[in-house]
Amino acid sequence: MALIAPGRRGFPTLKEMDLIICFIDDSPFEHDLVRQEIAPSGPDLKFIQAYTFEEAKERLVNRIPILFLLDLWGQDKTVKGPSLMPKKDLEAKISRIQTLDTVYEGLEDLKGDRTNEYLKRLFTIVDGWRNLFEEVSGRIGQNRLYGLSNLQQVRKCYPGVPAVFYTRKSLINDAVAMFEAGADGLFIKPTGTDDSKTRLSTRQYAPKLIEALVLVADRHMGNLNTFKKAYEAKFIGGKKEVAHLIEAWRAFRNQ
Repeated sequence: MALIAPGRRGFPTLKEMDLIICFIDDSPFEHDLVRQEIAPSGPDLKFIQAYTFEEAKERLVNRIPILFLLDLWGQDKTVKGPSLMPKKDLEAKISRIQTLDTVYEGLEDLKGDRTNEYLKRLFTIVDGWRNLFEEVSGRIGQNRLYGLSNLQQVRKCYPGVPAVFYTRKSLINDAVAMFEAGADGLFIKPTGTDDSKTRLSTRQYAPKLIEALVLVADRHMGNLNTFKKAYEAKFIGGKKEVAHLIEAWRAFRNQ
């Protein structure tokens, strides 16, 4: 296992043939999960971790990663005066969300497609909670702008490199926004009832995640050849870096 953790001073020591996955997330806990539970399942990969895209770019030092692994939800600095919703306000909003009683009311006597009606009523509850979650999150300044902004920077600075989201709080609206923005995939972070169970679930999920990330990178690696001139314009030796990366990837996949 090799990785560069966020917040460490200086530049990472990167070797010419290193295969890098760049992880960007604003949570120290998530970074520790990647460092302790996920990275060990990819011993032939080097993880570079950062809290912001700017930090990630600095740590990459003119190296091209095989993939960006991006958190979606993060703190939106444009939200002024973020605050928790008062309990009484939250309770009032919750009271307006339909209950299970409304789902089952008159259902047994319904003529027609009872199954579809049942699912529609149930989804009304789910949708109510989803909208409330977005409203509460927006008030404290947490939204998808963090991840989408990082994705935009990846596309601008690292053409041809796949970027996937790795998130725990993804909603249907997030999925639409991610794929409209050109994300190459979405993976859900395992969640437990407490941090220790989340850590265990992450450790168990890690081999499957690494395998999936390698497949995403593999599908896009051939595209890098078309961006050699673009990278040569971005930094000295960019064209050579693309060639080295493709060579290292072939060696990795053939081992």
